Amino acid sequence: MEETRILTLHLLSALRGESSSPTESWSEASPILGSFFWTFPVDKIQSDRLENGPSLIRPLPQPGLLSHLEPGNYYFMQWREDAYTAIEDGLEDFLKQLWWEGKACKGPLVLRVLNEEGCRTFQALRELA
Repeated sequence: MEETRILTLHLLSALRGESSSPTESWSEASPILGSFFWTFPVDKIQSDRLENGPSLIRPLPQPGLLSHLEPGNYYFMQWREDAYTAIEDGLEDFLKQLWWEGKACKGPLVLRVLNEEGCRTFQALRELA
């Protein structure tokens, strides 16, 4: 597995996502045209034990679906479907790395699911505080 890298995204205009929820579960969804934006309230998915960084509660609750991502400044991490055993592993790695680097964030954890050349790609995002 590659080293976890947190990047900063300065989003100047909104990113649009597919607005209809797929029939399958969120973790199996694959966008047809562009991308999905799933949102998770961090206080509902993160364990209180922080001695080694945050961990996710599993299984994750059903996320919300956003039609777009507002302009702003975000920390993000991207990975391809085969980089982790489960999507939750990538999300947890992102949250732990933010914690280890002391990056102040606000708002929900956003998971963007993209279809790139027939493969699912994931982007985890948190807005800068």
